[in-house]
Amino acid sequence: MANYIGLMSGTSLDGVDGVIINKTGREILTQAYLPYSDKLKQSLLELTQSSKTSLENLANIDIQVASYFADTVHLLLKQSGLEAKNIKAIGSHGQSIFHQGGKYSMQIGHGALIAEQTSITTVADFRMQDVAAGGQGAPLTPLYHQHMLNVKDGVIINLGGIANITHSFNGEVIGFDTGPANTLLDNWIKNNKGLEYDRDGVWSRSGRVNQSLLNSMLADDYFHQEHPKSTGPEYFNLDWLSQHLNGTEPSEDVQRTLIELTVMSVSANIPLGSDVYLCGGGVHNLFLFERLACQNPDSKVTLTNDLGVFVDYVEAAAFGFFAQRTLAGLSSNLPSVTGAKSERVLGAIYAI
Repeated sequence: MANYIGLMSGTSLDGVDGVIINKTGREILTQAYLPYSDKLKQSLLELTQSSKTSLENLANIDIQVASYFADTVHLLLKQSGLEAKNIKAIGSHGQSIFHQGGKYSMQIGHGALIAEQTSITTVADFRMQDVAAGGQGAPLTPLYHQHMLNVKDGVIINLGGIANITHSFNGEVIGFDTGPANTLLDNWIKNNKGLEYDRDGVWSRSGRVNQSLLNSMLADDYFHQEHPKSTGPEYFNLDWLSQHLNGTEPSEDVQRTLIELTVMSVSANIPLGSDVYLCGGGVHNLFLFERLACQNPDSKVTLTNDLGVFVDYVEAAAFGFFAQRTLAGLSSNLPSVTGAKSERVLGAIYAI
């Protein structure tokens, strides 16, 4: 039975998640995480938050990211005892450095280099075909979420840098980005405490909700737009947050209020009584998890582990699944989610 590799790095810019999945796409055979070096993380942060760079700098970072993705493949093969010949294809999301839904979406870590360094056919650049067809280019994972649910009704919420939600009911699927999850929380604690993230939500828990600040943030037009819609850290960043601050707020209160921003913007889109499955790095923020469960008392809030896919590797598995579909000539976008005019086979194939 053919196996596939899925590779993903999200808006946290911390490293590469990788999985080997079987042909069903519902079973992870091996999983691995390869962190970026501090130097590469800083380069990516500057690249994503600055409007100025040189083509040479962009090319150098592209090559570095691709090498990390290829090294993740080698790590997966070593851990599993498999060889390149046992892998049908790699599905690589790459590293997003710019996303403007409906207009353009750029991921670096080019597939040609990954294919050459691993000797495995690689599918990459999944988003732009959907964008070219009039779609947002995101989120793409709802198709895989539906596959994970396997005819069950339910809601899957990915708490990455940006939160996205998938509703699957009676075979119908809708999904969209609800707004920020980890991106503001991580940037605020790094700016104030020099830490990469708020471990277990301990700092958030020490603050109080600033209702005026929360109301101001929730009044943003994005939260009131109809879907399809998508967003990213290009929009929800510290510059955006600063527009809502008066400068007198205790920093821990801001962090606590950012938790509530995610909780309220996500919960507003959860149908009453739905079974809810969480995934993504935000799941490890215990306070965020608690608040989501508390805000949705009529729902059973659990983890995608219960569906057979570990919370940290859902998106990586999705792109392995998409690579399989691409090689089979099957579409991977859902027009009801992205707004594309029709289904499209996604990704560029770099064959070996």
